[in-house]
Amino acid sequence: MMDVTANYDPDFIYTDGTVQGPFTGNGTGTGYKCNAMQVVMADYYNRCLKTRGKVNTFSIIKFRRPTNGSVNTAEFDFPDNIDTTQPWIREAPVGDWFYAPGFTYDSNSMIRFIIEAISRDGNVALNIPMRPDGSIEDKCEEMLEEVGKWLKINGEAIYGSHAWKTLGEGEMINGKLKKLPGGGLGKNQADFKFTAQDIRFSVGKNGSLYAFCMALPKSGDTIKINSLGSSVEKVRKVTLLGSNTKVKWQQNKDCLEITYSGNMPCKTAIAFKIN
Repeated sequence: MMDVTANYDPDFIYTDGTVQGPFTGNGTGTGYKCNAMQVVMADYYNRCLKTRGKVNTFSIIKFRRPTNGSVNTAEFDFPDNIDTTQPWIREAPVGDWFYAPGFTYDSNSMIRFIIEAISRDGNVALNIPMRPDGSIEDKCEEMLEEVGKWLKINGEAIYGSHAWKTLGEGEMINGKLKKLPGGGLGKNQADFKFTAQDIRFSVGKNGSLYAFCMALPKSGDTIKINSLGSSVEKVRKVTLLGSNTKVKWQQNKDCLEITYSGNMPCKTAIAFKIN
């Protein structure tokens, strides 16, 4: 790994694996009891500082407890709450970590996966299955194009964003906010149902608050956001990303009511920009 960082200047390094045992300590990345993890990370960051003038890279230690200088991963499920204990990435495969026929390629699942992660203060890494010759299936390509179009409209609510003080609101299941099922993206995620009242929040790098409806409301329907009552936040302006149609809104003590009667700019989730 030190040879790679010395010769190829990667933007990040990643230690995979889940080894646990009497010689490994807690979690992965440490191997036998030694200082290899610390030595590799220190060498990497020192090289970055010398060649780039600043440390703008990161080291991923899979399933690692909070450790200075490391980024964690959450592979199997989303946290139930916002997690700011350390930087983390929610990663999953589309179908599986390797190619097989019959995978479900669904852009709605991928978009909702992204929203679920960022609203909890996480980042996203998704594995795209390639055939043995390196190509991808047509349906997979179509899925990626649809996600790209969605990100062109809603990217300001995604890139460089962080969690708000509230994760979201909507239907509760066993005392917890309903969320996209864990595991690889497939039929379970594609068939999972949300409503427009299932809301997620993010704060963009521009400081604006964004409220995602996880499903499209019908034109003219009113969305009620209980986390944005006038007793909590003072709202000055509400717009819909990707639309020039004026959004009708009213803030009362208990909630923010938003009514949109124009054409929907997306076919999956929409994002209201709230200032």
